[in-house]
Amino acid sequence: MSKKTILVPVIICVLSVLSVTYFNFTQEKHEYEGLKVEQLIEKFGYPAEVHEVVTEDGYILTLHRIPHGRKKTPQVRPPILFVHPFSLSSMDYVHFGPNNSLSFLLAERGFDVWMGNVRGTTWSRKHKTLDPDRDSAYWDFTLYELGIYDIPALIDHVLTTTNHDSLQCVAYSQSASLFLTMQSEKPQYIEKIKLLTAFAPAVFMKDPKSPVLRYLAGAWELEEKVFNALSMHEIFNTNGVLASYFRFICSGNKIFVDLCLHHVFVMFGYSYDELDMSLIPLFSLNTPNGISLKQMIHTFQMIQTGNFQKYDYGLEKNLELYGQEQPPHYDLSEITTPVALYYADNDWAVNIKNMGKLVRALPNVVKEYQVPLATFNHYDFISAKNVVNLLYNTVIETILEYR
Repeated sequence: MSKKTILVPVIICVLSVLSVTYFNFTQEKHEYEGLKVEQLIEKFGYPAEVHEVVTEDGYILTLHRIPHGRKKTPQVRPPILFVHPFSLSSMDYVHFGPNNSLSFLLAERGFDVWMGNVRGTTWSRKHKTLDPDRDSAYWDFTLYELGIYDIPALIDHVLTTTNHDSLQCVAYSQSASLFLTMQSEKPQYIEKIKLLTAFAPAVFMKDPKSPVLRYLAGAWELEEKVFNALSMHEIFNTNGVLASYFRFICSGNKIFVDLCLHHVFVMFGYSYDELDMSLIPLFSLNTPNGISLKQMIHTFQMIQTGNFQKYDYGLEKNLELYGQEQPPHYDLSEITTPVALYYADNDWAVNIKNMGKLVRALPNVVKEYQVPLATFNHYDFISAKNVVNLLYNTVIETILEYR
C-alpha cells in the first residue's frame, strides 16, 4: 500500500472528526436507536427473556433468549447458543430482522435460541466487586479468560435452565476460538456440544488480507507499551470518541458514506455486491463494543505468529506462568465435538488459507462450506442481502441433522 493510499483516508478521518466536533450536521434518528436487545426482539413480534449469569471469577454476563417462534409449539425445543465475535454483541444476531437473522430463522424451526455476551461488552459490563469504569482490574483478561470462564458459564446456565444435557452452538469469528479454548482446557465440555457451527473461525489467523490488521498485529509490542503507559485498559468503549465518530460517519449522511464504507471494507473485505446500505447505520449503532487491551493484543499476537496459543507475557513471565519461554499452543487433537466450518474467499480478517490448518487440527470436522460468492466478506456472514440463500439454508440443514 502506497504512502498516498494510506495518507488520503487518514486526512479524511481527521477532517471528519473535526466536523463531528465543530459542526452540527442534522442526523435522522434510526427507528431502532436506543432499543435494548430484548426490546428489538419483541418489536419483531417474538418473545424475549433476559438472563444473568455469574462466572467463576466474578463477572456478570447477560444472555438474551428467544424461547420460541411467533407461534409457540408444544414439542421439546432443543437449545442453541450463539456467541458474538470481537467487539460485537448479541444485538448483531437480531437487528437484521426475522427474515435475515439466523437466530429468528432457528426459533421458527423449533429451537430455543440463546445469545450470550462476553465480559466487557455493552450488555455484560458488570462484576460482583469491580467497576469497569473505575477499576483497571476489571479489564485484566485475555482471550483465555473468555474461553475458560465466560463460555462455560453461558453453557451451564442454558443447560440448567432448559434441563438438557447438551446443546448446539453457533460461533462467529473470534468466538469460535473461545469455544475451542474451553474444550482444550476443560474437556468435560466436549460432550456438552452436539455441534459447533463456526462462521469465519478466527483460530489460525496468519496473514490477514486486511492491511490494517497486518500492520496492527506487527506492532503489538509497541501498542501494548503505549496503551499501558496511557493507562488505557479498555479499548473501543461504546460511548467513546471512536464509537461516536463511527456512528456519525455511518449514520446515513451522504457526505461521509464513502469514508464509512472504506472503514468497514478495509477491515472485512471490499464487498459491494451484498451490501445493503440501510443496514450500515444499524451496525454503527451497536459497534464497537468494549474489549480489553489484553484481549486485543492477544488477537494480534495470534495473527503475527499464526498459532492458536495462550497470551505472550514475555520471556520472564512466560517462564513463571507456563514453565517455558514461549506461550503454549492449545491442543485441538482431542476435541471430538462435531464441527461445521463456513468460510469465504474475500474474508480480509480471517484468511481462507488458514482453513486447511484448522481442518487438519480438528478430528471431527463434519462439514466444510465455502460461500459460493467471490466477493463475500467477513461481515457478510451476518449482514449480506442474500445470506439466507448463500449460507443459512445450508447451515440450517446441517443444524437440523444434530437437533
